[in-house]
Amino acid sequence: MLWEALLWVIVAAGLAGTAAYLLRRRGKGRDGESTNESVGQVFTLVGGLQVVLASFLLIGMLDTNAGAAKAASEEADQLLALQWAGDALPEPARSTITSAVHAYTGEVIEVEWPAMTSGSEVDNTAWNQLSAVRTAIAASPATDEWQRSRQIAAADRLWEVYEARQVRVEAAGSALSPMMWVALALGAILSVGLSLLFAGTSARVHVLVVASFAALVTFMIFTIFELQNPYGRAAAVTPAAFDAVLAQLT
Repeated sequence: MLWEALLWVIVAAGLAGTAAYLLRRRGKGRDGESTNESVGQVFTLVGGLQVVLASFLLIGMLDTNAGAAKAASEEADQLLALQWAGDALPEPARSTITSAVHAYTGEVIEVEWPAMTSGSEVDNTAWNQLSAVRTAIAASPATDEWQRSRQIAAADRLWEVYEARQVRVEAAGSALSPMMWVALALGAILSVGLSLLFAGTSARVHVLVVASFAALVTFMIFTIFELQNPYGRAAAVTPAAFDAVLAQLT
């Protein structure tokens, strides 16, 4: 992904720098301090809004990615705890829970994770497997206090799996809306365009400043694009925690 970011940054900086150079060659932007003052006021407003918007979105993406990774780890931990609590229950609940937990873990790794990585919709197969566990726990007879406590513990662990799974699946659909991408693109075009109009500096300095600003704006937008799916591209939260659970179950 790094080479893609570098390519976008270099192209944006090159185009902006070329535009600044051509404008200076044609004599644009040489009206002195009055031009800088009027352009600077608008640039401060537009550029400030662009930076605030991009920063807000970037922080939100980082929080979502961290939450997705934490939820996946907690879901895997609670699956294992659910399995251990189910081992203390009588048959047929014990075998049903063991089979369903094993199938659920495999479904998450082999089917759901590729779907989340590609941004596709996750089906209800894994939900049905968890529902089978809930039914088995509810139908399990508790012959003593120990089994009753294990039944309650299994139900609690199952609910925590439900909650963590919901966070994980919802994070896969956390892509930015088209309106936000329009706002980012429009802000980038306007702020870079306004930077072309500044006067009073040498052509070399002007080109360097415009190219650097365009590179920074492009890099921030590219980073937001890469991080919008926690399970794909730059973020790439992996199912390693579920692999560890599956290894202990087999």
